[in-house]
Amino acid sequence: MSDDKFNVYKCLESFEEDELLKLYRTEKDARMSRRLLSLYHLRSGKKLSEVMDITLASECSIRVWVKKYVEAGFLGLLELDGRGRYPKIPKEQELKVKNRIIELQNMRDGGRVTGLELQQVLADEFEVNYCLRSVYVLLDRLGFSWISCRSKHPKSSQEAIDTFKKDFPDIVDEIKEKNLGLKFEIWWQDEMRIGQQGSLSRVWAARGTRPRVVRQRQFLSTYIFGACCPDKDKSCGLILPRVDTDMMQIHLQEISKSVEKDYHALILVDRASWHTTEQIQLPKNITLIPLPPYSPELNPMEQLWQQLRKIKLSNASYDGYEEIVSAAVEAWTTFTDQSGAVKRLCSRDWAKIPN
Repeated sequence: MSDDKFNVYKCLESFEEDELLKLYRTEKDARMSRRLLSLYHLRSGKKLSEVMDITLASECSIRVWVKKYVEAGFLGLLELDGRGRYPKIPKEQELKVKNRIIELQNMRDGGRVTGLELQQVLADEFEVNYCLRSVYVLLDRLGFSWISCRSKHPKSSQEAIDTFKKDFPDIVDEIKEKNLGLKFEIWWQDEMRIGQQGSLSRVWAARGTRPRVVRQRQFLSTYIFGACCPDKDKSCGLILPRVDTDMMQIHLQEISKSVEKDYHALILVDRASWHTTEQIQLPKNITLIPLPPYSPELNPMEQLWQQLRKIKLSNASYDGYEEIVSAAVEAWTTFTDQSGAVKRLCSRDWAKIPN
């Protein structure tokens, strides 16, 4: 097809509009999605200038995509091997570089490896020179990200955590033998304090500035008693004035009402004294399973609390107790009322029961 007769509108007339839309919706690669979206809009009748505004692609690029699609179909839009600049670190060496970076971080024992240090390591050990910005691009390509570390108690035992996960099916089987004829739900339970001495979090702000927010010095606070059942995408939360056995008893009674008929709830909890005390009167449809000591990372409620702080409870100040309670209620309902939110955040592959 000669360029002087090439018309982007007429060329696509023989292709089904619905097929282009289907390809676009199922494509996971961002660049391919952009190309398919451009073709779809052209096929649906939009002008070339309109498509350029929608996909932010140049006229030349769109014309090339149309021509390749007409000549070779979907495969014509794929990137060909050998195009573009070759990376300084060959693919066969990427794993070695990645392992070296992990080794450096582990050797630091709490400190952090900087971009400048990695720049020097790449020069000395791999004989490649990167500018600092390219070091960060390389880190992204190797699957690294700049994230905050999770805290770990000095007495935490990874062996105990791994053993608990491995033995969890056996623990469930023992409980099943005592509750024949019932189905089971997995629940997670925990508490979070919310009050006037709240937490600060990151915000979007102009580069070079550092916004200031009020951090109170008063001591009014309350607690969110929260529980969730990821498999059923449901939750049960109460705002209570303190954490003790009586408050835990109230929460368990409320969870009991949320358990479906002919089901038995297995509630995983940490080893706080008000969770493990014999004074707790368990409802008939509930069994508590204590998690290993010093292992908050096993409980997805910790991630749920992070979400509440992130979306509603950080950088805030409260005039009185009722304001604190209202903020807690709003934060809890804002997250848990989203369809699928609990299931996405709190599901754990090792903690599932085939009923």
